[in-house]
Amino acid sequence: MATGELTELETAIEKIVTVFFTYAGKEGKKGTLTAGEFKELVQLQLPNLMKDVPSLEEKMRELDVNNDEELKFGECWRLIGELAKAMWREKEGKK
Repeated sequence: MATGELTELETAIEKIVTVFFTYAGKEGKKGTLTAGEFKELVQLQLPNLMKDVPSLEEKMRELDVNNDEELKFGECWRLIGELAKAMWREKEGKK
């Protein structure tokens, strides 16, 4: 897809996709996160941003819009959006 050197934002997007696929498919279907994979991803990759989430199981149910007990990339992307909004609000409040 990319034909030149990636920009800072493009690199960030590529990293998100790469991290997702690193965890997706270890247990269940390739390209989806099972509950165990989701928990591992959050604990290892989002320990600071998700430290106040009381239940990862409940968060996964909230994200799993089609209720198939797995998270596709689009469903997981909702979490990234939530975290980015929270980070934006925090930075906006510090101005």
